[in-house]
Amino acid sequence: MGTALNYLLEDLAISCARVFTWTLLSFAGGIGIAWLCFTRTAIYNILMPLVNFLRHISPFCWIPIIILVAGIGEWPVGIVLLFSMLFNAIVIGIGIFSAVHRDILDTASLDGAGRSESLRYILIPLCLPEFINLFRVLWSVGWTAIIAAEMLGVRSGLGYRLLDFRYLLLYKEMLLYIVVIGGIGVAADLLLVRIQERLRLRIFGK
Repeated sequence: MGTALNYLLEDLAISCARVFTWTLLSFAGGIGIAWLCFTRTAIYNILMPLVNFLRHISPFCWIPIIILVAGIGEWPVGIVLLFSMLFNAIVIGIGIFSAVHRDILDTASLDGAGRSESLRYILIPLCLPEFINLFRVLWSVGWTAIIAAEMLGVRSGLGYRLLDFRYLLLYKEMLLYIVVIGGIGVAADLLLVRIQERLRLRIFGK
């Protein structure tokens, strides 16, 4: 058990940093592409068949190709995480934008607001609680995928250490890491739910 404690904080920090970085990139990219699809029908018609195709393929199916193209190390880990989250972020993002009453956007358009103004002053403020919920979902997906992704040649992180412990038959250490992974996932989820509730209360008063 002492062996696991020696590595735990470092592995936890590295895995959290990887998941946060690629969740943030997937979140920003997904929202951006979703907005383009929401505001431009041609882009929606072109991209959505491909997005729907890709999001139904497990990111781990791409591992041999990712390794062939990017080798092993940090980039393959990031690409696996990106494939895990981005396509679902686009679909959910379109749904979030579509939930805004069309009358609000039409009124803003009649008052002279363009697409960028509508995004900045209407869509983002109204959708902010749901954006937090989207980030919550993406984080959960990324936190689940990171364990397998960190077995792609990196030499740090929770996934790498679990694989190492398995080879060394250190089952107590493996159990400790599994409990920590679950605990961090629950804690992050509770934090994001609390943030979402406060934003919803501030924006909608309920």
